[in-house]
Parts: sequence; C-alpha cells; structure tokens
Amino acid sequence: MEILKAILHIIDKDSGQLICSQAELDLRDFHVSQYMETVLKRLDKGEYKHGILSADNDIVPFVQEIETDFIKATQDISQKMFDVLAISEDAPSGDVLFLETKDDIEENHYLVVIKFNYKPQFTHHVTYVDDVMQNNIILNRTVFPAVTQKIDECFMINLADLSTKVIEKRYMFEGEKRYYFTERLLQLDPLPTVSEKLNIVKKAVKQVAKRYNEEEYVSMSQAQQAIFESIESDGIIDTQKVADVVFKDNISAKEEYQEMIGKTKFTEDIPENIVKYEKKYSKQKFKLANGIELSIPSDVFNDANMVEFINNPDGTISVMIKNIEEITSKF
Repeated sequence: MEILKAILHIIDKDSGQLICSQAELDLRDFHVSQYMETVLKRLDKGEYKHGILSADNDIVPFVQEIETDFIKATQDISQKMFDVLAISEDAPSGDVLFLETKDDIEENHYLVVIKFNYKPQFTHHVTYVDDVMQNNIILNRTVFPAVTQKIDECFMINLADLSTKVIEKRYMFEGEKRYYFTERLLQLDPLPTVSEKLNIVKKAVKQVAKRYNEEEYVSMSQAQQAIFESIESDGIIDTQKVADVVFKDNISAKEEYQEMIGKTKFTEDIPENIVKYEKKYSKQKFKLANGIELSIPSDVFNDANMVEFINNPDGTISVMIKNIEEITSKF
C-alpha cells in the first residue's frame, strides 16, 4: 500500500476543542516517513470487521471529496468525529491521522482514518525558579502510542465502492457501552472479525457437545482440527466440516449446531491474514488438571502411533506420548 497524502488533526475532548491542521504532513520528512512505515505495518496486522457504507450516510459526501480537496474533507470528517465523541462519557482525547492510500495490485484508492488515543507518560521538564535551573518530572498526557503497539481504532473506506473495514472500541454513550465507529459514526452493521467467527463456532460446539454428553476437550480439539484443515485447504472456516468431524453421525447434534450458527452473522470466508490463522490453529494446546501443558502439532495429534488419550476405568484420563526418539529442553 502506498501513502499518497497524510494529515493530522487533534481531538481534545477534555478542553472541548477540535484543532484541525491546515496543511498536509510532509511525507518526504525522514521522521514522518519512518512513522508512516510503522503505521502501514500495523494496518496489515489488523483484524477488521467488514461492511459497506450506506450512500446516504452523513460522511459520504466528505469521503467523496477526499481526492479533490483532501484537507477540507478530512477537516469535515474530524468535525463529525468530534461531535460524536463529545457526548461520550469516557472516550479519550487523541490525534486523528488521515491517509489517502493506493493499493499495489488493483490501484484502488482508500481513505484511512486512525485515532491514536493518548498514553499518559512521565518525562522530564526543564524549568527556571529564581534564575535557578531545575529538572522536574512531569506527566505528559498527549503522548502517541508506541510504534510497536497495535492499532486500536481505525477505519478504511474504498473510495470506489464504499466498502469499509473497521477496528474499534466501545465507549460509554448515555450510560451504555456502544461501538463508536460502527454504531455512532459510520452506522454500519458489519460482519464479525475472524476471531469473533471462531468464537461463534467454539461456543456452538461447546454448547451442543454438552447437551449430548460429549467430552469437551475431545469436541473442542476435533473442532480445532477441522477448522485448521478447512483454512489450510480452502481458506475458509467450513462449518459443515466442523459438524461432520465433531458430531459424526449424530444428525440431531449437527442440526442444532448449524441452527445456532445460522442465528449469527457468521460467514465462512477469511478476508485477510489466512497464514496467521493457519499458524494459530496448527497446534493443539491442552492444560491438564495437574498443571502440565501440552502443545501438539496437528499432524502428530491425529497419529495414534504418536499420541493417545486413554479414558481410565476410574474416570481419569491418561495421555500417552509414544515413539519419541529425542527430547530437548527448551530452558
């Protein structure tokens, strides 16, 4: 992704001020360029909700002006953001970075809006008292988050079709926690993030397995294996594959599971970072009651000649690890 333009505005909610810049950031400046590189890396690692901005949304006219009057359009959007934030009981002040970007493949243009909430930090401050220099410790309340910190609040709008990706937090509005971007500003009804989709599947598997007296650790590990294989082979979370692996010939359990999934906004696709989820689910992890923790690669987990879970007559479970040629300490 290439950054074409950038500008920074300040939402000082505590003092009730919106301070809009009247000039773009100089992308040729070394420090600005260096910081923008970290921003792009963090954007690539983000986990987004997806939706499409309604054409009658109040900010659409401003979005459509991004390519013709970047500064004014970002100022107008900042005003909308400030107006919404002003009525929140706990939303923090912060700087808002606006970018116009172009992707490397299809050359689509995007509006990227990132809110950097301030992180209070202590620093030094040099003062003079009666002509005597004194080094003090003060609390600076307007420090940017660290360059390694993930982005907490951001939305990206494709200028061609108004498709939108969102990372957001909830804040208190009129005594109720609400999502700031999707509910208050963009008025989107987005699809869940990949993590939220996975939680939907896990919750459904857990509840149905419990109803049919299935061992939870068995059902959850089977579900994880099915999800891993589905992502690896097809790049999706195949709910039918999960049902077939976990509930096998139990048609009633499969139907209940699919019914629970159907009541949510679950979709099978994984829009980005497929490799991330392949890696995450490539190992089965267990914590035993005696404190032992196991991390087993999926291909090993499925091999009965390598790992076996044994149900003992007294109700306990034994884990047998077989055919080990070498053991290495990770100390």
